[in-house]
Amino acid sequence: MMLDLSPAAVLSIYGDVMPARIRRSYQRYREGSSAFKVDFAIHGDIPWTNPDCRRAGTVHLGGTFAEIAETERARAQGQMPERPFVLVGQQYLADPTRSQGTINPIWAYAHVPFGYAGDATAAVIDQIERFAPGFRDRIVATVSMSTAELQAYNPNFVGGDIIGGANDRLQVLFRPRVAVDPYFTGVPGVYLCSQSTPPGAGVHGLCGYHAAESALRRMREA
Repeated sequence: MMLDLSPAAVLSIYGDVMPARIRRSYQRYREGSSAFKVDFAIHGDIPWTNPDCRRAGTVHLGGTFAEIAETERARAQGQMPERPFVLVGQQYLADPTRSQGTINPIWAYAHVPFGYAGDATAAVIDQIERFAPGFRDRIVATVSMSTAELQAYNPNFVGGDIIGGANDRLQVLFRPRVAVDPYFTGVPGVYLCSQSTPPGAGVHGLCGYHAAESALRRMREA
């Protein structure tokens, strides 16, 4: 059985039959930062001041290196930054079928503290406006998703963490536990294949591929 779940969800299902050492590792697993997502419908294009941004599928907004470092430090300490790091997706540039006439869809999400309970919509708009003056006037509609709503949408997004756990210290390499075969849950025939396993979020497909390799290897050895 392949589980595309968070370690916490695996514990809720198999915690009572997992080996104690593996159960403890899953219990120690740390979640990462959260996301606050906003979907927009806008008239025309985003009026970026940098012309290169006008042809990019995804734009990262953070300011200077020092500003990004300070913003991420505050977020990691549980403080909501005034100018959060924001990603903006404008995929309609490559796929015009997403648009309706002059109305284009974009999405954006901000890095926020884990489980942040506030509304970051205004902060997201302000950060985009900072790099694209006039953006605010082009907004037709918005739909926001808080950290809690992200988790409700996908229970794997624990506390709004969309990357399956913190990518810091040793956990970026050893997730969800330090092991030669981190995909095996310790329960015969049960494997973890989510982004909470190596190589982690964003490396599409490889977590499941390696989990399948682990399962096949154990089947051959049985």
